[in-house]
Amino acid sequence: MPDSATKRTEGAQKPYVTALQLFGDYLLMLLVPTALAVYYYGTRVLAVAGVSVGVAVLTEAICSAVLGRSYYLRDLTSIYTGLCIALMLPAGVPFYVPALAAAFAVAAVKMPLGGSGAPIMPAAAGFAFVAVCFRTEVFTYALRAEQKLLGAQSLGALLGGGNAMRLNAANLLDVLGGNVAGPMGTGCGLLMLACGVYLLMRRPRALLATAGFLGACMLWAAILPRSNGGVLTNIVLELCSGSLLFASIFLVTDHATLPAARVHRVIYGVLCGVLCMAMRRSGVFEEPVCFAIVLGNALRPVLESILPGGERTQRKEARA
Repeated sequence: MPDSATKRTEGAQKPYVTALQLFGDYLLMLLVPTALAVYYYGTRVLAVAGVSVGVAVLTEAICSAVLGRSYYLRDLTSIYTGLCIALMLPAGVPFYVPALAAAFAVAAVKMPLGGSGAPIMPAAAGFAFVAVCFRTEVFTYALRAEQKLLGAQSLGALLGGGNAMRLNAANLLDVLGGNVAGPMGTGCGLLMLACGVYLLMRRPRALLATAGFLGACMLWAAILPRSNGGVLTNIVLELCSGSLLFASIFLVTDHATLPAARVHRVIYGVLCGVLCMAMRRSGVFEEPVCFAIVLGNALRPVLESILPGGERTQRKEARA
């Protein structure tokens, strides 16, 4: 049987059908940034994605056999995990990096912690793992850098140095369209907005966490900017840098790590946003959003236990 933890998804009646529909929707959304990444970086994008997805699928099949579990490729979770990881990496990354990230996400996080119901988001954990082990490879954006707005410099590196850029009609389109050095599939703010609209139609309650996350990030950027640019400039650059917008749609809304109560979801999103921006300001990594998500996942049970209604929600889940 597929993982029973998928029952936490809104309206779930049959766990297998729910997993298929849920991750089918997410994979459908991921196809759009993948196509744009191919346009910007060429077919190497498909090779990186293929390695990441292939290793994730193979690792889950092996782990399932070792643990004596049935393996259902059709629930799409391993494919989703692998593709998420690939899109958060540079297009020119060595192939062993996405391979190790996908293997870690599945073998060290997903399978030991309950499969698709793991309380830690596997893709975020996999990226965090390789960011620690291969920092240079993960944050180097050299492929086709001559065609980018700032060359090989990413928006995260620009802000990390306390610098800003004067936004005008021309370069704002480049920033929002993802024509800036960075992860191969996460930089286009316009596409992330379209994915958010689609998710709003399919899983509106999940976007409560997204709203809290983005609201906290925007408020932080306005009050505690990392550069000397204007308020609007700082907000736009922070949102469009790294994988922040991507995380707000694909990581923060992970069905297994979201609190059940609506208000808890907003607060959970705020917590992840604050952690992300604090790490951006004082951390050692150019893009720490996956570290913030993993830490937010770990703190979610504490959050639910101390907030009003948390114990009641947990009792309902225990009976489900």
